[in-house]
Amino acid sequence: MFQGAKQGRLEAFERLCAKVEAPLYSYALRFTRNPSDAEDVAQEALLRLYRAMQGRRSLRAPRAYLFSVAHNLAMDGHRRGCRTPPPEGCEAPSPEVAVGRSLLRAEVERALDRLPEQQRAALLMREFGDLSYAEIANAMGAGLGQVKTWIYRARRRLSTLLDRDGQYIGPEEAGSRHDGP
Repeated sequence: MFQGAKQGRLEAFERLCAKVEAPLYSYALRFTRNPSDAEDVAQEALLRLYRAMQGRRSLRAPRAYLFSVAHNLAMDGHRRGCRTPPPEGCEAPSPEVAVGRSLLRAEVERALDRLPEQQRAALLMREFGDLSYAEIANAMGAGLGQVKTWIYRARRRLSTLLDRDGQYIGPEEAGSRHDGP
């Protein structure tokens, strides 16, 4: 599929986009926390992939390249504080569902915010981008062992920050929990 897209066949590139679009958007949404910004990040990353392929740039791992670009775009936006409000007039779920989702999402995001940047990015790429460890290493410019360590530490840290129901318990309460002897 990638070879066909690299040779300039638009339908091959469209198939490639269809395959990676949902995980790419999901990753960007978790990072930016704004649907409009996430859509912009995903579209710009896909556009840059297309341009790189048209420029005959050698890409050994196009999926990793794509998530690397998305990560950098999201980080640039985060550093600039460019979070736009959600679009007006969007259909909303019932108030009960919206409150439940919002509370749980807020708790998880609060815990994710406590992670170091590399751990958070690696975990999000793995869980929401569906990238392999090798693809994450390639996207982040790190070694495979380092990526495995970041993800392990991120998961371990989240388990201390969230209780079994997904409620944020924070570092104060987490420090008082006893998980073993």
